[in-house]
Amino acid sequence: IAQLKQNSGQTVCFSTGLSIQHRASGFEHTLIEHYQVKFRVLTDAEIERYVAIEQPLQCAGSFRCEGLGISLFESMQGSDQTTLMGLPLITLCKYLRQLNIQ
Repeated sequence: IAQLKQNSGQTVCFSTGLSIQHRASGFEHTLIEHYQVKFRVLTDAEIERYVAIEQPLQCAGSFRCEGLGISLFESMQGSDQTTLMGLPLITLCKYLRQLNIQ
């Protein structure tokens, strides 16, 4: 609740690291993906209701963007929304295809 109150009305940048190593080909690539979220101005009642329903207590940022947490935002900016969930899957899949890994 305290973290969501602090983020209310703010733009917050979340960053997730990804490192891929493919020994057979010698491929190595490490990157950091960034994703920005603009939180709406949230009332205490909205925050408390969200936490009671979604119970995002084990989530980075105290929200689940794939669930009701999307209602907390005014806007989102970035190339891969899964960055917010902890693993930029679009980026990962791109590199796996380059390595011909199905």
